[in-house]
Amino acid sequence: MVADIPSTFDRDCPAEKETQLVTILAVLELVPQIHERQAMLEVLGSVAERIKANPKCVSCGVFEEATAPQRVVYTEEWRSAEDLHAHIRSALYLRILNAVELSREPPKVSFHEVTKTRSMELIESLRSRKVNLAG
Repeated sequence: MVADIPSTFDRDCPAEKETQLVTILAVLELVPQIHERQAMLEVLGSVAERIKANPKCVSCGVFEEATAPQRVVYTEEWRSAEDLHAHIRSALYLRILNAVELSREPPKVSFHEVTKTRSMELIESLRSRKVNLAG
């Protein structure tokens, strides 16, 4: 976890509302084998529907990347690392691993600890300041 040290980002937006909850964002990027795309989407979609019912899961989704149409992106957001770890150990997670087996490339897997979440206030704060056109 990152220490709460003021950054340039924080100084630029001192009036920002922020949420201090730590959430875990899991991202899985896959490139399905040509004839396995539909099967991969069905497996991940059915897992996502079941996970969304879990109150410890903030969100879950399956997406097809717009810039690389062959790429499938699967995301999960969990309330805590412990919740994610329990999920990874579950029987349901085996279905995600089965979807990985349908990929023609090694998966790109990443887990992000999110300590700050900002919303529209960040954009409004930064866009409402005068832009220094000389720099």
